[in-house]
Amino acid sequence: KNLEMEAKAQEEAERERKREAIRQRIAAAKAASSGAISEESKPDIKDSKDCREVQVKPTADKEKEKDCEKSSKTTEIIQAGVTPEVADAPDCYDVDPASFSTLPLPTKEAGTDVGVSYKTFDRHEEMADIVALINRDLSEPYSIFTYRYFIYNWSQHTHMAMLNGRCAGVIVGKLERHRDYFRGYIAMLAVDASLRGKGIGSCLVSKAIRSMRAEGCEEVVLETECCNTGALRLYENLGFFRDKRLIRYYLNGGDAFRLKLWFPGVPYY
Repeated sequence: KNLEMEAKAQEEAERERKREAIRQRIAAAKAASSGAISEESKPDIKDSKDCREVQVKPTADKEKEKDCEKSSKTTEIIQAGVTPEVADAPDCYDVDPASFSTLPLPTKEAGTDVGVSYKTFDRHEEMADIVALINRDLSEPYSIFTYRYFIYNWSQHTHMAMLNGRCAGVIVGKLERHRDYFRGYIAMLAVDASLRGKGIGSCLVSKAIRSMRAEGCEEVVLETECCNTGALRLYENLGFFRDKRLIRYYLNGGDAFRLKLWFPGVPYY
């Protein structure tokens, strides 16, 4: 019992360390952005016609009360044997959703030293290679109609890493209007096992983010397995935050984290 308590204490300390690191990064980004804008150049909010209505946030005490109430309700549901569809992740980062991603995306194309090149999907014949690669690496099976839905409708957001004329890595995404803004979604990411660890996955994600951003994307979301530490590390290094924990999200009964990326200077609605 003492060992369990000690392990839990260590886990909580690690979570708090991550939260504090993110808070410091956000504070530094806000300080840098506020320093770049002089008081004279700031627009008059009252006179601006393009102002957006900002929702007033509750105080910290009220937020804590809500979190405690939500946590107790979730515990009661689980103890009753009912699985909630969405629950707040116990190890999600405590980050203000109004914060923005400030990490620069890598610009160097990874894997070029071993002959890897990059392109977007433009030929129907490439579909078979993409399906084979993703089915081999991802735990969740997809039908051919799912691939066609994403790739044929948003081929500009399907980026491929090619090696010797074959697809060795791919990212599949889409961009749609969500409420009052444009949201990008990363549906699939896979890299051949022989090429992992070379930064190809990060390069593909960066290319997808850039292509979405060029079309007015204001945030990017995705889901990944809670146990997939490699994927979590990859996305978090690119500025993604853990937003929610999705209970039994996958067919194998595994939980998922919903990750989000906000862009600098874009208001969060």
